[in-house]
This record gives sequence, structure tokens and C-alpha cells, in this order.
Amino acid sequence: MVLPRANPTKSYWIEAADSPLRHLRSTEKLPETADVVIIGGGYSGATTAYWLDKYTRSHGTQPSMVILEARDICGGATGRNGGQLRPHAYSRYPIWAERFGAATAMDLIRHEMAHLPAFEQLAAEEGIAEEICLRFGETFDAAMTEEAWTRLKGALEAMRRDHGDDNEVVQACRVIADAAEAQDFSQMKGALAAIVHPAGQVWPYKFVHAILRIVLARGNLNVQADTPVVQVAERDADGWIQVRTERGDVRARAVVHATNAWASHLLPEFAKLVLPEKSTLAAVRAPAGFVKHTGAQHWDATVNNYHLQLPAPYNAVILGGGRQYLVHRPSDCVLRDDDDQLIPGADEFFGSWPSSDVLGWPGSATQTPLESQGGCWVGVETTSADGFPFVGAAPSHAGQWVAAGFAGHGMPRILLSTSSIALSILDSLGLDHSQPSGVAQLPLPKPFVATQERIDRLQSTDVEGIRTRFTSSCQQSSVKPFCNDDRSRPSRKQSSAMTSCNESWVKGGPTVPHVESISLRV
Repeated sequence: MVLPRANPTKSYWIEAADSPLRHLRSTEKLPETADVVIIGGGYSGATTAYWLDKYTRSHGTQPSMVILEARDICGGATGRNGGQLRPHAYSRYPIWAERFGAATAMDLIRHEMAHLPAFEQLAAEEGIAEEICLRFGETFDAAMTEEAWTRLKGALEAMRRDHGDDNEVVQACRVIADAAEAQDFSQMKGALAAIVHPAGQVWPYKFVHAILRIVLARGNLNVQADTPVVQVAERDADGWIQVRTERGDVRARAVVHATNAWASHLLPEFAKLVLPEKSTLAAVRAPAGFVKHTGAQHWDATVNNYHLQLPAPYNAVILGGGRQYLVHRPSDCVLRDDDDQLIPGADEFFGSWPSSDVLGWPGSATQTPLESQGGCWVGVETTSADGFPFVGAAPSHAGQWVAAGFAGHGMPRILLSTSSIALSILDSLGLDHSQPSGVAQLPLPKPFVATQERIDRLQSTDVEGIRTRFTSSCQQSSVKPFCNDDRSRPSRKQSSAMTSCNESWVKGGPTVPHVESISLRV
């Protein structure tokens, strides 16, 4: 896989933050050596550096670290996502329980739910909660059709049957079965019912830049933006790993691949395991404090929207999903990494959302203005060959670790995944460390672990089959009434809808079973 595109579309998260760290190079030249080189300056890379510092902060020796980022700092998926710190509290339970059993399914949910107190504790200790617009409350899944309600309610009932009413996760979820109450809570026109559970929201780009600033101030981190890595050698007899960039080389004792969709650029065995998917979002101008809760609308298993509103003085509603529109043009999304190209017409669809979908939206205009800078953008998330990220020591690569394939759902998964990686790295380096208060003691979920057996098994992934299944699910939804109003149907302006996908993603072997639909995001 090639490196990220040079000139990605402008994202509201990035443009409105206006961070001085965006193109940071801590030093004019790259350091010659470091204990740890982290490739990737997004959520995974930054939190790995944070935990390496945090775990050793009270000890005499801390690791020297270098972050190498191909583009600007946090300019990839983290700077282009939906901002919802929204665990899968129940909605994936039946799928996970069928694959792994009830206990592991609940372990996966608990790991995600643990990110809420972990974010709260981290932000409080570092004093950054207000800066990163961190908020906690309830989020909703609003069923817009009976089909959606059957699926959502069935997922919660399955979890309740297996774990009982006294289970803490079951107790955290509540049902709003009355349509009028569901519409009042969600502010969504036509909602039939809803399920509500705890969640949070954050400005992801500001979060990453805040924790990098904190670690940089401690003096053991060097950040190098606009520095693509072109090769990582295997560890030599003296224990060094040579990391080659377009600006020179760095020798490291440990290397972390935190490149998500681009993991296979340096780890070829991930070419069929971590695949790109293009998504689109928008920032819509809104009255201050108008949106009461973060949430998502569901029409079927493929079609959804999701949104949150930022606090004053920003006030923008960040809106994603847009599947009513995108199901008509699956080739604009599946197996695409061109985040330098907008999806034609997506801005108009998002601009029509407030007047079409939101109760009590002020004004009568059918189009609500988008923010002037980065009002509509695209990002490259991933689909994983088996639906889960790859986290941990990279098999067959001594001294290297990986965190990739978070499948558009990294916010409630990455923080505690990289804490696990950091502990493993420090053990390998022989550095004294201790676990600080407030860090969840949960182990990494078994489906996340990047074992050699898992990587070998998934080499038979049928990449073309992923495209076919994605396209088929979109086509099935595209003929339904909720995808056929005037704002959702294709128009002449969207001529790129049938353009071919990147040719590099068309080869594969037999289909691997149990792959979750890559259109399921919220």
C-alpha cells in the first residue's frame, strides 16, 4: 500500500483547532537513535507515547521517543472522525456472542465502556477537559423503522438473557419504547423508539495535540511531522532496528506501527488484513446548545446517521454516516484511500439533514450552511479482515508492535489498547515502571491480539469478496423508501459514483467467514 495522499481534504476538526503543533519538527535533523520510534502521529501513536511517559514518570529512567508522521500531526483518521466516545454497549452483542461466546462478548463491551472513566481520569489529571471539549452523558440509538427497532431491541434482549438484569452493562442501557418520548429525547423526526446508554464526546484532534504537548514538555519526546517512513529493517545482532525515512534514518530499540489504514506499507503481511474505507462527514452551523444528546439514527443494518454538537463558542454539529446517500455509490467508499477527493454531493446531503431530520430546527431553509473552513471532508478509516483491530507485538518482527485496523470505531478502543502496548514495550526495554491510578486494569480483549495464528489464517481473506458484500448490502438498502427521497437519490452531479476503486485492492483468496459488515459504524 502506498503512503497517505499529500493534500487531504480540509477537516473542520483540524482547521478550527489551529494548533501550533500541526507541522511540528522538534529538531531540524532527526535524532540518530531513540529507545522507541512510533510511526504515526494520530490517536494510537500519541497515546502510546503518553503511556510510555506516564508509566515511567515516577522512576529514574524514561524512554527516549520519536514520533514520525507522514503528513501533519493527527492529519489522518483521528483528525477526520465523528468525535463520539461511544462504546458498543449492546448493539454488537449478538454478533460477538455467536463468534466468541457470551463471556468474551461481554469482555469486549467492558473494555469499550472502560474508556469513559479512563478519559475522564486522564483529562482531570492533566487539566485538559475543557480544552478538548470532553463531555459525558447519554447517547441514543433511534430506530427510524420497525426493521431497525427489531434489530436494536433484539440485541439488548440477547445480552439481558445471557447476563441477567443485575449485570452492570445491562443496567446502564435503557429502552424508550414510546415514540413521542423517543422523539423528544433524540430530537429526531419520526423516531419510533430508542435505546439509551452512557457515552462521551471529545474533540479528537485537540485531545491528541494536548497530550503530545504534555509529553513534549517533559523533554523525552521528539516529534517529526511530514516525515514519511519508507522502510523498517529487522532487528540486528546488537538489538537495533533501523527506521528509514525520506529525511534520514533513526535507530531504535523498539518500533510501534500506529499507521492504521496504512499498516501494510511497512508490514506487508497486513495487506489483506487492514483495508481502507473512505467515509465523509460535515460540520453544520447550529444554534448554541441546540442538540441535547449525541446519537445515531438507524433505518436498517447498513443505513445510519450520527451526530454531536460542540460547546460554545464553536457550536457546530458534527454529522457523519450519511448512508441514505452513500448506499447509492458504494464504489466511492469501499477499499478507497483517496482522502484528497471529496464525495460529490455529500455536502448537500449533510446540509439538508437539519431541516429534514431534526425536530424544532430554527428557520425554514432546506439547506443549512456548513462551516466555512473544512465544512465537509473525507477520511480513511479501515475495515479489518475479521472485524477487530490488530494490537500487540508484531509476530515475526522482533522489537516491533502494531496498533491498526480499528474499523471506524477507535475512540472507545485505542486509549486502553495502547496502554497495553506501552507496558509490553517497557518490559522489553527493561525499564522500571508502575501503573498509575485511574488506568483501567482490564486485559486486552482476546479478539484484538495480533497473534501469528490469526495473521496466518486471515491471509486467505477474499478482498474482492469484501467489495462484493459491501456493494450488495448497499444495493439492498438503496431500493428501500428511506433511501429514495429527493436528497438521497443519485443525481447528475454525482458522476463519480461509478468510478472504479483502487486497483491495488482487487486480489484475494477464499472468503473468510464471520466478517462484520464494514458499513456498520455506530
